[in-house]
Order: sequence, then structure tokens, then C-alpha cells
Amino acid sequence: MRYGFIQRLMWTGFKGTFRKQLSKSFDERNPAEVIKNASKKYRKILSGVDEFEKGDHFLMNILSCAMLSVVLLLTKKIFPGRSPRLLPQGDVRKLSDESSRKKSRAYTAKGRELLKSQAKESEKNTNPYSWKFSVEDGETLNQYTATFHTCGVCFLMTKLGLKEYIPAMCSLDYDMAALNNTEFSREFTLAVGGKYCDCHYNHIAIN
Repeated sequence: MRYGFIQRLMWTGFKGTFRKQLSKSFDERNPAEVIKNASKKYRKILSGVDEFEKGDHFLMNILSCAMLSVVLLLTKKIFPGRSPRLLPQGDVRKLSDESSRKKSRAYTAKGRELLKSQAKESEKNTNPYSWKFSVEDGETLNQYTATFHTCGVCFLMTKLGLKEYIPAMCSLDYDMAALNNTEFSREFTLAVGGKYCDCHYNHIAIN
């Protein structure tokens, strides 16, 4: 993957947060040095990631994963379940803004059809760093289930030797759904050996 504008923008926007959280939550003695080295390693990791097709809306997911992964690799510490705390709630909101807008559109008839079209298109995807998924309607337009059959986060973090952190990354789904006034639930996950991730969304409309 080329190191383009979006890739640079993501790192620029969040490196300050990582530096603060390394001191606050991970007791890192030299966070500035970690972030300096992380910038180079972030680019290196992305150079090994397959280029995403134009319009693949999962690009931001893999960039977020790459940023978190590189910081975890450079701290050389094992804190299972704590990687999302590198991003405080306010920064989770920044990451989720675009995702939330897309999720909100998914609760309209036109938006749902678009989501189903994207799901159908994902079946042709051969990029292991992206996602293949299907969509089923719920009882109302404010409900649906997205079933993910492949996961770019699982692929990248396993490749980087960070498999134990994948469930922690998955937990961000609950935070991001909550920011969109949506109840999120899941019974199975690829992260712990399931055949798929069944993501159930129940949007609470605000009158």
C-alpha cells in the first residue's frame, strides 16, 4: 500500500494521543522516542499491506489497526485487553465519525440497499486485509445483522504477532456503536476461532 494522503493524515491526527496515553496508561518512560520510531514502522507495515480497491470503506479500519499495532510492537509490553485504551473515548469518537455516518445511513431504505450492495461486492474481494460480509434485515429498518466471514484486523495482527490483542480491538465495535446511539451485540467472533462474526445492530432513533 502506498503511503498517501489518508495514511499520513491518520498518523498525524492520532500520534499525539498515542504519546499521551503511553505515559498515562502504559507507564512508558520515553513515549516521544516510541512515537518517533512508530512513524517509520507504520509506513513499513503499510508497505506490506495490499492496496485497497477504490471505494473500499474498510480502509480506515486497517489504518487504525496498523497505528495501534505499531505502538504495541514498539512498547514491547504485553497488556492483553488494554490496547483500545490507547485511544480515549474522545478519540474513538474521531475514528468513528465517518463510520457512524455510514451506519446511520444504513437505517434508511436507500442506505440499506447500498450496504447490501457493498456486501455483495465484498464477496469478490481477494485482499486479505479487507473484509467479506453479508447483510440481513432485522424486524424493523432500525435493525440489521452484518456477518463477517473474513477480517482484515485478524489477518494483520496475526501476521504481526499480536493475535492476543485482537479481541481487545474487537471491543471497540461496542464503543463505536454506542456513539451512534446503537445497541451492538455479537455471539461469535473470528478472533477467538469462530467461523464468522455475527454483528447485530439495533439503532435507537432520536425523535
